[in-house]
Amino acid sequence: METEVFHEQSNEEEEELEQNEEEEELEQDEELGITFSRRHTDENLFSSCHGFHLSADLCVKLIQENMVNRQWEKAASLLGSYFQTIEDRSTTKRMRATEVIWRLGSEILLNHPDSTPDEVSFFHETMKNIGVKKYLQMSLEQVYFLLCNGQTDEAYRILSAAGSWRFGKLSMSQDKLFKLIQAYRALLDHRSWLDRMSAMSQNETDYASQSSGAQDICSYLRQASVAFEEITKIPGVWDPFILRYVELLESSEQTQKAEEVLTNYAYNSKNPSNPNAHVYLYEFMKRNGAPGEKLIEVLNVLYILVPSHKLMLKFSKLLAKSDSEEHHRRALKVLFDLLDFSGWKQDVKAWSYLSKRLKQTLCSDRKAWVSELWEPRSSWWPVYHFKKVHVKKDFRNCATLAIKKASVAGMLQGPACTYFSQVYRFVTEEQMTELNCMKKFLKKHKCGKYR
Repeated sequence: METEVFHEQSNEEEEELEQNEEEEELEQDEELGITFSRRHTDENLFSSCHGFHLSADLCVKLIQENMVNRQWEKAASLLGSYFQTIEDRSTTKRMRATEVIWRLGSEILLNHPDSTPDEVSFFHETMKNIGVKKYLQMSLEQVYFLLCNGQTDEAYRILSAAGSWRFGKLSMSQDKLFKLIQAYRALLDHRSWLDRMSAMSQNETDYASQSSGAQDICSYLRQASVAFEEITKIPGVWDPFILRYVELLESSEQTQKAEEVLTNYAYNSKNPSNPNAHVYLYEFMKRNGAPGEKLIEVLNVLYILVPSHKLMLKFSKLLAKSDSEEHHRRALKVLFDLLDFSGWKQDVKAWSYLSKRLKQTLCSDRKAWVSELWEPRSSWWPVYHFKKVHVKKDFRNCATLAIKKASVAGMLQGPACTYFSQVYRFVTEEQMTELNCMKKFLKKHKCGKYR
């Protein structure tokens, strides 16, 4: 009998102890300033599967399902249960659990209807202490959040702290991340540089303030330039940093250095293929009065990478202005390639350029060029561009578009083609005169007969 009473008391004590532990865990969650409570969590979640790790995996799946269904309160409640995995004996599993909590928790907090910016920041700070091996990545994510919320000064403070963070051998293996941290801090230095420049240009300060402001400008310029230069040494896509770096170099009249930076960024084989790099180089060269041949050289690479890029109209125009006959031929090909893409089907400029280039090509007796480009398209362009139903739609969008397309259709298929003949039903008297002139041109040059 005494033994039974003893067991009953032990069970009661154990239950009370478990309840106290549960309350302590709940208080810890509430101290985090987040809604990851365990109050609405299934008590048997971690005992329903065979083994703790299987239960943890199930918990993650349930969290993900709730996130997909935008049930953020449930996801937060379940994540509270997953916090137990931080106590796993396996270092590898403990590290993985920390990263899972960080990534899922960040997403939940950013979408939870009751979360506040202070809670998000506190969560990031807490996770940085728990998941020290992901300290720099967590710092960067925190910085993105702060910048999106206009907290520039706090973002700069976090970047400065991350830049001076050291953790034994681990910090040595994260050199690239340190340089990325420095580069983001350089972006904020660049912003401060712009603000100081703007204030100086208004001439509203006294001489002492202007002198101090000039020193600040030089300091921000130097700090940002050094960080930007370091990040460009690492293979990768660094568009925002490259643009700011070039702006700083140009402002300090280091034009040659800026061109070297952009050229290396575009043509360095270690960097991933990046069409933007060639766009930046082209814009820089154009801004600084580079000759047409250099511009053509840059745009030619862009054409190979992205034949549908909006700069292809400019590329075709530059080729047409060249003295090279091969360039004239390529100018026509660029326009055909451009109009292969659906995004250009309704573009008036593209059809106007093609109409003009075709007319010049036929006038210079280069029918072979047209034949070479039209033959592989003759089976699908008529359906793609020149169906009867397209005429009414094109006129509704823009009469000029329909007229230019009609001239192209006529030069490629002859005056009897569907599109050209149907356009007559919608034109005005003035437009009729233009079409009649085009019809005479088509007959004179025997358009549509290239063999």
